[in-house]
Amino acid sequence: MNNIQSSKHTAVRSFLRIAGPIVALVGLSFLAVGMTSFFSSFGSFEPPRFFWCGFVGMPLLFVGVVLCKFGYFGAVARYIAAEAAPVAKDTVNYMAEGTKDAVKTVARAVAEGVQEAPVSQKQK
Repeated sequence: MNNIQSSKHTAVRSFLRIAGPIVALVGLSFLAVGMTSFFSSFGSFEPPRFFWCGFVGMPLLFVGVVLCKFGYFGAVARYIAAEAAPVAKDTVNYMAEGTKDAVKTVARAVAEGVQEAPVSQKQK
C-alpha cells in the first residue's frame, strides 16, 4: 500500500471488478428481453409486453460498465503507460540529439549578452 491508497482500496477494487460485470450482464439481459419483446410484436397486433425491460436495462448496463471502468482503470493505465513510455523515451532522445547544437547556440548568445551588459544594468 502506498500513500495515496486508503486501507480499503483493494476491497473496493475487488468489489468493482465483481459487481461491475454482474450489473452489466443483468442490464444487458433486461435490454435484450425488452428489445426482443419490442421487435417480436411487429407483425402482430399485440403491444410488446416486456418493452419496459429495455428502460430498466439501459441504466443498469451503463452503471455496470462504469463500475468495470473504475475497477480496471489502474490496470489499463499501467498498460497504456508501459506502451507509451518507450515511445516517449525515444522521442526525447531524438529531440535532444537533434536540438543539441541549437541549445548550445542559444546558451552562447545568452552568455555573451550577459557579459556585454553595462554594469548599471547588472546591478538592477
